This record gives sequence, C-alpha cells and structure tokens, in this order.
Amino acid sequence: MNRRNALIGIALGFCAHLSAKTPQPAFSINTNLEYDGLITTSNGKAYFGHQWLENASEVTLYPKNGNSALWTLTLTYSDGRPAVGKTITINSTYNTLTTSSWRDKNTMANRFPSGSRATVIQRIDQGLFRLRAPYEASSLVTDANGQVKVTVNNFHSCGNEQQPSSDKLTASTGNLQAQLIVKCAVTGLVNIPDRASEGLTTAGLVGRHLHPNLLSALQNLGQAWKNVQNKPVGMPNYLTITGATMRWGGINPPHFTHKFGGTVDIRPVGTSSGPVSVGDAHYHRQATQTIVDALVQLGATKIIFADNLKGVTDVKSNHKNHLHVSFLTEPLEPWLTPNDNQLDSEGEAWHDYSNIYDTSYFVPQVKSLQVTDFHFELGK
Repeated sequence: MNRRNALIGIALGFCAHLSAKTPQPAFSINTNLEYDGLITTSNGKAYFGHQWLENASEVTLYPKNGNSALWTLTLTYSDGRPAVGKTITINSTYNTLTTSSWRDKNTMANRFPSGSRATVIQRIDQGLFRLRAPYEASSLVTDANGQVKVTVNNFHSCGNEQQPSSDKLTASTGNLQAQLIVKCAVTGLVNIPDRASEGLTTAGLVGRHLHPNLLSALQNLGQAWKNVQNKPVGMPNYLTITGATMRWGGINPPHFTHKFGGTVDIRPVGTSSGPVSVGDAHYHRQATQTIVDALVQLGATKIIFADNLKGVTDVKSNHKNHLHVSFLTEPLEPWLTPNDNQLDSEGEAWHDYSNIYDTSYFVPQVKSLQVTDFHFELGK
C-alpha cells in the first residue's frame, strides 16, 4: 500500500512539474484601421469617405473636427484563439513638429492677436482646438474577441515644415508593441512661386501654399494683368499675394482663416510697387476695382476690404492694405462654436464644422478661366 501511494505521489509530482514548466501559448498583436472623414488626394480633390486598412502604420487626419480613425488592436494566441483579458497600455508622444510654438497652448495663443488669446486658450482646454491628436480606448483589457478599440481624433497643428505634424501612439502588452503615426495635413497644396515677370509674386508670407486650382487661376489672372498696356506710370505689372496657407494647412497664426488653401490675401493696386493702403496717395481705386471684378469672375465667395468697391462683400477698416479673398462656401473658423457672440479677426462669427459634409467648405470652387478671359478697365 505504501509502495502504491509512493508511486502515485511520484506520478503526481511529475505531472505537476510538467504543468509548471509548460509555457502558455504565444500570442500576437494585429491592427486594423478604419478612417471616417474628409479624404484629400495629391491632385487637390477631396471627398468624404471611409477607409479600412489592415496593419496600417500611419493615418493622415484632415484638420476638420469630426474626422476620426478607429484603431483596433487584436491579440490572438498561436492556435487562433483570442487572447482575452490581456492588459494593453497606450501612450502618445510627439513625433514631428515638437516645438512649443505648435504644441504648447500658451505659446500658441501668444501667436494670435491679444484680444483673442484668452479665447484660444479656452478652446484648447475645451478640446475644440487641438495641438495633439486626442485618443480614447474602449478598455485597456482585451474583450471576448481579444480586442481593444482606440478612437483617434483629428488635431489642427499641421505645420509648415518639410513633413506634417504627427503624433506616435504606442500600444504595448508584454514584449509586444504596435505603433500608429497620426499625421495632421491638408494634402495636395502647392507652393506659390515668386514670378513677378509672369504677373504674380508674394511678400511677407510664412505659409505660402494654396490649392492647385486656386494657384493656377491666380497665375492666369496675374498673367492677364501683366499683359495690360498703358498702365499709369509706376503701377506694377504683377499682383502680390500677402497671405496664404501653411504647407500642411491647419491652424495658421495669427490668422483665423487661411487653413485649407482656399483663401488668399492680395495687395491692392497702387501707382508704385510695394505696400499700399486705402487712403494712400498712390492707392489706385479703379485698378483695384478691376482686380476685384476679376476675382468675382473667378468665383470668389467672400472679399473683405476697407474700400466699398463693387464686389466687396464685407467692408472692414482693418483691411486697408489687403483684399481678403476666399473661394470656400463658408470660409470661417472650423474649430470654434457659433454660440459665443464673439467675432474672429475678420469680424465673422466663429463656427463649428464638425457636422458639415460638403467639400466646398474645405476645397475652393474656382472657375477655370484662361488669360484671355479677363478684361480690365483702368479708366483715366
């Protein structure tokens, strides 16, 4: 009997030893990415749509509130079973465009007019104006399908550098990691070349990009203006752009507009080159009027200027030295709410674009006109 019990004890001990040494099945981590929102292409076209990508390592979010991506992390054992109840940690770091001028709320606010800084800080605190990509996980423990779902929302600090601003999300469990680069960008914008000899140049630009259709239209307009004969003495043969969009779109301090490549500031025309303002002796009202006529001909939806010319939609005294011209359906601030009874730097009510699904709010609607389609009346 004792011999039998001893043998059973040895056997049980052997089994226990095997159980202790048998490794748990290995598991792997896979990701799926679903993007829902405004999608822009390299040629400047855009559409609202849905994209699904397996094991994607990056996503580009258009800087429009309401755009989001769903990052699904799936843990699976080597035998195909979902790894249930596994803890996943997620962290976010700045990947590109890491300077405080783009990422710190106080430094960012100081780049805006003094009267707007408190509101800018308030909107950042509210999460309406975002300097990084916010995210929220459904849980930090895998569900019955071995999954954790992470919602990633757009942000607005896209930047003006060689590469767009981006954050890096890292999901970790055990010795496994999955990473997602989240970029902020309006893709497809093009650089404005300085070609005074061809009728279009720039002055004082930081952001110097536009939608390709708008740039092409303005280049044709500039060429047509260059071709005008018998201009008054000293009047330049070119038009000057003094405000455009950052390379990757998005927030463009100190401007409250100029985010999507569909808005441009143009210097009024004078009888000498260089800066000119309404009221200056060298300001030429009729020449500026004929440029406004051409901009309306191209399809401008809003023209803000200090002079009450025909075609100017809003007369603003703080727009003496430039025409603020937009070709967007509603060229207002996309990350602020309309219920504050406050105005932006252009004197417009702030709006929230999160529930707008019309591409004309974000892509300029410019008529395709040739150089010969423009006609200018300079008068005497």
